[in-house]
Parts: sequence; structure tokens; C-alpha cells
Amino acid sequence: MKKIAILCDFDGTVAQEDVGNLLFRTFSGNGGSMEIVERWRRGEISSRECLEREAELVRVNEQALDRFVAARHLDPYFKDFHDFATKRGMEVVIMSDGLDYYIESLLVKHGLGEIEFFANRMKLDGDRVSVEFPYFGLLECTDCGCCKTHHLFRYREKGYFIIYVGDGLSDRCPCETADLVFAKGQLQQFCRERGIDHIEFRNFRDVEREMLTRIVLAGGPETADD
Repeated sequence: MKKIAILCDFDGTVAQEDVGNLLFRTFSGNGGSMEIVERWRRGEISSRECLEREAELVRVNEQALDRFVAARHLDPYFKDFHDFATKRGMEVVIMSDGLDYYIESLLVKHGLGEIEFFANRMKLDGDRVSVEFPYFGLLECTDCGCCKTHHLFRYREKGYFIIYVGDGLSDRCPCETADLVFAKGQLQQFCRERGIDHIEFRNFRDVEREMLTRIVLAGGPETADD
């Protein structure tokens, strides 16, 4: 049976909220980050520029930041889904155009610290935040700070069947090249507009049920599109 890699967006997908967006709105003051995000959504600036500008507005110390992150929650079914997948030899990977600081903290908090993830790197110096982009511009496209499609291609080159799970604008590019797509929110709207085959989901319990039927009970990923 072909190897399976399940590539998951974080904000609004693995996490119940868009943690990065909420972080910037909470600590930037005067709603300045909202105007920046709207410019990104309209395509006027890249996500990298969006994150850099938002970070410039933030003032927060480590204690307040950690309290904020500790109050956030993952999809209540994600841990069970991770167990379901890994017990069957599937790779579960997180790919995010958000920040490693809160992703790592929340995964460890929920006993999921072993999950591999790729994200932008946040630095905290006193009360100032900056962002580094170790996965930027790895393909010709420079729309995103963290190039999710680059990581998707790496798994495909290793012979994996690619399942993508996402909800937002940064998931548009990888969903166009994945073998099987689970979509909700803005990503689902994008898939409908572009005629991209996808499965609607609300949470990871839905993803687990669909995968059990389409892949596990059907005998492998080769039958997923039948």
C-alpha cells in the first residue's frame, strides 16, 4: 500500500481559532493589524509583508504572551485523529503560515510535541516581536511566508499519497496539487470556485470518518477517488 502523508494547516484547522490573527489583534493595539490583514486578503501585499508589518505593531512580554497561548485550544478531535493515523503508519505533519512560538507550545501542551511542523519563526526581544522566514521563496511563488507547496513536493518525491486538510487562504496553493483535499471555510469556497474536488469537514472527527471509509476500509489510497 502506498505511504500516506496528512498535511494539516494549523490556524483554524488543527487549532480551533486563528491563533496568529488573534495574537496580533490582541497585542497590536488600536486595531492596526486588522487593516494590514485586509490588504493581504485583497492581494495588495504578500503574507510575509503582512506578518512583518503586524509584528512591528506588537508590544507584549513573555508572560502575557504565554498566558495568551495557554488559553487557546486545539480541535477537540485532533489528538484522537493523530492516534488513528499514526497507528496505521500514516505521517501527520503541520504546515503553517503562522508562527512556531504558539504552534510548538500548543502541541506540547496537548501531548503532541513529536509532530513535525513547518512554520515561520517568531522572535521575542523584550516586548518586541519579529518574524523570520526559513521557508520563504523556496519555489518561484513568493505569496506565502512559509511555502507549503514546497513541503508537499518533498513528501511526494518520497512516494507519499498526499492528503491536505485546511481552511484558509494560505491553503489554496497546496490544495491544487494534493491527492485528496479536506476543506472548510475560505478554502472550501476557493475549491468550489476553481472546481477542485474536495471533502467538506467541520472537525477532525469528520476527517477520520471519511478516511476510515475511503482509505482504510477500501484497502488503500489508490481507491480514494473511486
